[in-house]
Formats: sequence, C-alpha cells, structure tokens
Amino acid sequence: MLKKICSKFCKKPRQARNDIVIVLPYDEKTKKILLIKEYRKQYNKEIWKFVSGGMDKPHLTPLQTAQEELAEEIKREAKEWSLFHQFDKLFSSVNIYYYVAKNPNLMENPIPNPDEDDIIVDEKWVNLDELWQMIDDKELIWKESVLVAINFLRAKENR
Repeated sequence: MLKKICSKFCKKPRQARNDIVIVLPYDEKTKKILLIKEYRKQYNKEIWKFVSGGMDKPHLTPLQTAQEELAEEIKREAKEWSLFHQFDKLFSSVNIYYYVAKNPNLMENPIPNPDEDDIIVDEKWVNLDELWQMIDDKELIWKESVLVAINFLRAKENR
C-alpha cells in the first residue's frame, strides 16, 4: 500500500545532468519578461516557468542552446542577446547560464519542438510588480531563476 501511495505522490523531480540555459525574453518598450506555462506529464500539472533547457548537444555553445530553446519552446527569435548571469558548478551540480533575448519576434518559419515533454499551454508578459504578484499568489515556484529575473527587472526599472 505504501509503495503504491509513494509511486503516486513521491515522484522525484527531474535532475539536471547537463549544464542549463535559462532565457529571459525581454520587451524593451514595456519592460516586461515572458514566462511560459508548461504542462508537466510526470506531475499532471501546469507550472509557470522561464524558457529553459539542458545543454544536451555538445556541439552547441550556451548561447546557441538558449537561441534554440527560444525557437523551439515559444517560436521566437531575437537579434540581440546578452549573458546576464551565471551560476557555476561551485554553487550547483551544473553550470546555469541566464540569457536575455531582447525584443524577441515570432519566427516566420517556426521549428517544431522535438521534446515531447515540453507542452507549452500559455505565456504571459510580466513586469516586476506582476512577477512579485505571481510569487505572492504561489503561481511561480520560488527559486534562483526567479531571483535572477527580479534582479534583472529591478535593474531595468532603475534606468
């Protein structure tokens, strides 16, 4: 009985084995970043998150992986990219790269997402106040990627 209950409720989260990229699509005019709502099959749940992915293709740089994830997950591309922050293996089991994709546009010829587990069901542009509200409402999981996004939006608001 305990085994059956645990198999339903005690699922282990996905553990990253490869370095990770996280993308903050940023609209300069509105000073908002884009979040996506993804359906996670293993939890039968939808979660708000940032565009992200593992660096599972050794021939791609972190920036190229970030560009690919933006294209695959939300069918967008950006001409201007910057590395905003990086956590290295000293503080994590993997390197985590945070890229800003400035003023992303929808692609004319979108590419399919090869990851069947990435089911994007919604997206939302948020400013700093709206991001805080999502945290307060427990719509967004509080973790280091949220801290990086807050730091980024605070810097943009102070300009």
